[in-house]
Amino acid sequence: MPNWFKMHKLFTWLKSAREPLSFYRSTPEPSKNIEKSLQDRILQACSGSDVSTTRNLLDEWHHMLFQHTAESGTVETLEHLLHRYGTTPELQQRMLELAAKHCNVPVFAFLLHQEPEPVIDDAVRGEAIIGGVEIWKLIADRRPELLKWDFGEKGDLITFAALMNQTAVLEYFLAAGLDPNDSHFFVSQTFHVIQKMPNIKPEIVDLMRKYGATDEKAAAANKKWRCL
Repeated sequence: MPNWFKMHKLFTWLKSAREPLSFYRSTPEPSKNIEKSLQDRILQACSGSDVSTTRNLLDEWHHMLFQHTAESGTVETLEHLLHRYGTTPELQQRMLELAAKHCNVPVFAFLLHQEPEPVIDDAVRGEAIIGGVEIWKLIADRRPELLKWDFGEKGDLITFAALMNQTAVLEYFLAAGLDPNDSHFFVSQTFHVIQKMPNIKPEIVDLMRKYGATDEKAAAANKKWRCL
């Protein structure tokens, strides 16, 4: 039996969330207040004798520099930081997330080619929906199988692009051959769900219809998903 309470909770949250993919993130994005606080702590630690604390705070500062560069910096800056400080797999993933979300195409492309098989996890793919078509083109070129990404019961690429009103990204997915009638949100068909959500742009529904979504197929798909 489907967990209707959990479905209602997520459905309500998706309608009101400012950033619908924030549940992916393990680390909040840096703010100016955090930066100022960190600077003050570094200066205070440097004036004392606690070498361990100073080292840890400097590592935190370096990570913040990497994150800002991923958001809006250049490849040249990132190369300098990598040469100077090195990185970790966790930081590498965080930079991919931020470059995807902020559509920093050159930096995202650079990061994708740092490893023979880059780890493009759910967080990166989710942020790429926010980032836009150019980011997804890079992902599809490097890992074409990821166009078939499914986030389990919570939905798939079409679901998240539609729920987030990302028209251009949704059309990219549909033009790439993803079936609007085979997309789901929990145990409901996505096309059926979005027509009941007042915050969904009309062009999202129109786009789904353009690529073959119909109420009849949505009803048939609903029966399939609810039997799983």
